Amino acid sequence: MKLTILGSGAALFNPKRVASGHLLQTGENLILLDAGPGVLRQFNKAGADYFDLTHIFISHTHADHLSDLMPIIVSIFVRTLALGGSAVRKKPLTIIGPPGFKKVYRFLRKAMMPEKEPFKIQVFEMASSRKKFDNFKLESNITRHVEYWKSVSYKIQAEGKTLVYSGDTGFCPEIIDFCRGADVLLLEGTVPIAWEMPKGHLNPQFAADIAQLSGAKTLILSHLYDIDTPSEIKSKVAKIFHGKIIIAKDLEKINI
Repeated sequence: MKLTILGSGAALFNPKRVASGHLLQTGENLILLDAGPGVLRQFNKAGADYFDLTHIFISHTHADHLSDLMPIIVSIFVRTLALGGSAVRKKPLTIIGPPGFKKVYRFLRKAMMPEKEPFKIQVFEMASSRKKFDNFKLESNITRHVEYWKSVSYKIQAEGKTLVYSGDTGFCPEIIDFCRGADVLLLEGTVPIAWEMPKGHLNPQFAADIAQLSGAKTLILSHLYDIDTPSEIKSKVAKIFHGKIIIAKDLEKINI
């Protein structure tokens, strides 16, 4: 598996970081984990093509995780027209989100793109459940983020490796169990080090606790506000987690 950090930022505009978006390639599958604002333009910079996406997994529907979903779909649609160069797309696009996501998706389609796409789009919801696809297995788990809608983490198993993407989550036993034994944890590190008891998000210390308690090999911290410097974060995390530590940077490529 190969991971490309398209966006390692969060909800506040940051000229150095685009909002949440991570691209995972396994075999012929190209999977986008969240689609925050600015993610679409990162594909070209990363040497990837959004037209080749096979799956999009949305952790929850906050704008910094969802805003580029429709621009991506519209761009794929336009490229299938003469205006876009008469590209041909035959493979379906699978989009998965948390409970309640289908209603949100139908609203977005009606408001932003009522046209019928010339390729198949399959939309699913996942709570704490499992699905099997060609070349990879997917598992999801409800996380503790906000009260007004559900948020999920995703676990992807392929090529003998396991990646867990937390989305947004508070510290809880469920996320520790879900991450257990993973090779790579892609966790949010949203809250500053000084905030010792965050709610609905992780600070670097809690992310490190999850990584250490779950037995992960590598911890990647993303969804960052840059309140703490990478060196400060790494120093704090290294006191708790004894595996490999990566502070995500936009357009960084990581072999899993």
